[in-house]
Amino acid sequence: MVDIRGYSLAAVMLLVVLRVSIGWQLLYEGMWKINTLSTQSPWSSDGYLKNAQGPFRGLFRSMSGDPDDKLWLDPDSVAARWDSFNQRFSRHYQLNDGQKSQLKKLLDGASSHDAILDVTKLPEGVDFTALKLDKTISFDATAKRLKIDGQRRMMASEKALLDAQVADRTGADYDQYRKALNDAFTRASRLSYKERMRAHLLGDPENAGLIDGRISQIELYNQMVSRYEDRLASAKLSFEQEHLNRIWSDARAKARDLAGPVMALDKELKEEALKIPEVSQLTRGPLSPPLSPIRVVDLLTIAGLAGLGILLIVGLCSRFSALSAAFMVFGFYLAMPPLPGVPDAPGPEHSFIVNKNLIEVFALLALSAVPTGYWFGLDKLVAGFLSKRKTAKAVAKK
Repeated sequence: MVDIRGYSLAAVMLLVVLRVSIGWQLLYEGMWKINTLSTQSPWSSDGYLKNAQGPFRGLFRSMSGDPDDKLWLDPDSVAARWDSFNQRFSRHYQLNDGQKSQLKKLLDGASSHDAILDVTKLPEGVDFTALKLDKTISFDATAKRLKIDGQRRMMASEKALLDAQVADRTGADYDQYRKALNDAFTRASRLSYKERMRAHLLGDPENAGLIDGRISQIELYNQMVSRYEDRLASAKLSFEQEHLNRIWSDARAKARDLAGPVMALDKELKEEALKIPEVSQLTRGPLSPPLSPIRVVDLLTIAGLAGLGILLIVGLCSRFSALSAAFMVFGFYLAMPPLPGVPDAPGPEHSFIVNKNLIEVFALLALSAVPTGYWFGLDKLVAGFLSKRKTAKAVAKK
């Protein structure tokens, strides 16, 4: 089985070179992905899986955990995602109480928005109760701070009423009061990340569907996705496929319009949060993404690429490694197969049934059928070691 005399020297050399070349390609791909894990934008197969086509489209898309980005359109889901980030970020960088408070303010907003007002009492004529704003704004004489409630918020019209109360008053106390009111109102006008997210998803009537008789943009997107999925299996002719491609393109454009701003907020939040830890805390490295279906898929893919690449290069368990690599690459092929009736995969490659992935699968299957690891690799050393141990045991029994 391992007798090299059954093969020409050229065949042996080329098969070994083929094994090492494929191993190197897999290893390099795996190492490149590993290097991205130490950055703020680690590699993910999320986009590849969400754009999967072909007979196993549903299986591959489900691996992403959120194939249509609908969780980004659910305010409660996004809020829960950010709360989880808050806990993991605080734990990873070992934030102190002050830093935790800063991060919480970014997410949820402050309980109150304060400004210094260095007076013992409010100037004459300032009366929050008379304007029915005593629950929105207050003055802490002990701390000498003017406070606007963080949950109630203050509207511009309410601020105008407060300004009107002292419009004709002059003096140092009134100047300090006006400055404190402006400072507190400016701070109160800055929405937290959760408020900005909810304002986009729920505060916009176009998105949330708060206008009578009109369908919301979120509901429209859900219908577009459902229509595409319902017609996908029955589309056979080319014009039907072209029509489906337009529906899918429109659906993804709608998803970018709706979920894109929330995703941008997510990225902005994480960048803003990184300004909170000190330099010594940042040396702990980037925060790893939470364990999720897509995270598991990514880690298994990276481990498979790097591990199988090493085994193929050194020629250890070469036939098993080649067979396992063929199975893995065939999965890549099935995610976007160039089959009749299946939309073309994005990119410059144009294939029909056979593409680069399938060719690599056949090459790996061919390698699994010949003992290249015995010709040049660790398989020969391992086999020799095991043979010696077996011989030694046999001698010991005699």
